[in-house]
Amino acid sequence: MRDIAKPYQFDFATFCLFFILILLLFSPSDAFAQSDSLSGKVKKERVWKLSDYLQIHGFVDAQYDYALQPENDGTVTKTSVMMLRRARFDFSGNLHPMLDFRLQADLAFTPRLLDAWLRVKFCKYAHLWIGQIKTPYTMDNFLSPLDLEFVELSQSVAALAGFNDISGIPEYANGLEIGAMLSGTLVDYKLGDERIPILNYYAGIFGGGGINIKKDNLSKDFSARLDFYPFVKNFRLSGSVYLGNYPLFKDRNAPRNRWSCGAEYLGKHWTARSEYLQGTTGIADFDPMAADSVYLVKTRGLYAFVGYWFYMGWGSKSSAVQRLRPLFRYDYYVRDKQEPTTTSHYFSFDLEWWPEEHVRVHLDYTLKCRADHQKPGHTWAAKVSVRF
Repeated sequence: MRDIAKPYQFDFATFCLFFILILLLFSPSDAFAQSDSLSGKVKKERVWKLSDYLQIHGFVDAQYDYALQPENDGTVTKTSVMMLRRARFDFSGNLHPMLDFRLQADLAFTPRLLDAWLRVKFCKYAHLWIGQIKTPYTMDNFLSPLDLEFVELSQSVAALAGFNDISGIPEYANGLEIGAMLSGTLVDYKLGDERIPILNYYAGIFGGGGINIKKDNLSKDFSARLDFYPFVKNFRLSGSVYLGNYPLFKDRNAPRNRWSCGAEYLGKHWTARSEYLQGTTGIADFDPMAADSVYLVKTRGLYAFVGYWFYMGWGSKSSAVQRLRPLFRYDYYVRDKQEPTTTSHYFSFDLEWWPEEHVRVHLDYTLKCRADHQKPGHTWAAKVSVRF
């Protein structure tokens, strides 16, 4: 049995100190030119560059949301929020041809450590990941916020992949867990000078406590994903599972089991993805006559989106290209299939614009049809991302 423990407090000063140690460890050394007294020629010594080992990236998201929801009693709930949603610093690098790492921190709201892993690349069949990593559940989970097509995740991914988990545990965040994972390409083929994967896998054992958390847990969680590329360029089929539990009461755990399947096409112009998710999660039964009992919430959802990229130059003599992509997504979600009022249908229209490679602009509208409301709600969002 595992006990609920307090999450580690992320100390940004410690993080900066660790970063400085990396700089000192991999700082240039023995970088000089030496003259040969006999020939008069200058012998060039090898110069060790920090950029050979460490890359620093990041991005900032500024967002504005406006929502309008007519209530069943005739009133209208309105919200208007401006926020700095993300401010991320990402440190990654290669310590060796077989060894790379990543450290990513988010300073928006409460600073916290996100990705923190070391990967050993034994061969194309086996890469070993150790640390705090993304669980291989769903296709969306591995995507950076800069690669996600919409301002918000689909409802089912948010609820089941550990972003706004249906269990209500706040440490389940950003789809991350502490553990170890194996990944690799099982089958591929050669096309010209390039090797094209046919079958990729990811499989790992995780602590099940969420991010930045230490928990005593004799039964670990398991997650795996299999990606199949059926000899069609830019197209894949994917299936994944997450099997685990979490402490609901002092002496009792509750299940947290999910699976998904989907397909994706990412071409130069057309992009599309669809995924079905289903899960069973134990929560506390609110019936006063059923003290310390577990109620099983059976959740399911489906999302599907399609988009089209337009490429435009800044001028006939300019090589700079800006990209524009309109998108549409249908998002179906049932929080608990035993409760019909928890069903919702969201319809999202999004315009994504990259005026240049470091700036991204989103304009998003979502029509929200919920079974527990007589009239649909409306949400407008605008987001600007700047990456470095």
